[in-house]
Amino acid sequence: MNHCLLEAVVQEAPKLRYTQEDQVPVADMLVCFDPLREGDPQPTLKVTAWRDLATTVEQQAQPGRKVLLEGRLMMRSTPRPDGVGMQKQAELILSRLHPLQLPQPARPDEAIPAAAQPLVPDSTSDLSPEDDIPF
Repeated sequence: MNHCLLEAVVQEAPKLRYTQEDQVPVADMLVCFDPLREGDPQPTLKVTAWRDLATTVEQQAQPGRKVLLEGRLMMRSTPRPDGVGMQKQAELILSRLHPLQLPQPARPDEAIPAAAQPLVPDSTSDLSPEDDIPF
């Protein structure tokens, strides 16, 4: 089974297009990763989303935003620019998109959404260092 989870940063904004025959939405974008070694070039990967996910990707994936990508990895063979032979290029066919960075708050008091607040207050916050907890 081919299933990948990748954490990446959107490098180029998604480009939404439609197939000629059925007018199915397709979005392509380029994402990048941190290189494995210092001094190496930053690796990039083409990501393709289809149908409703394509419109979602176009709306949510802005350049510079960190995302978690779920999908299947494919290798495409394309002719080389010099015309001699073929070259292989990796492509991720997206099945789910998970934004990892929250949008920047308009006001400082909205910095932490209510859903991210703890439901139960910390019960040890009122203890002084001299208090002994019996076990």
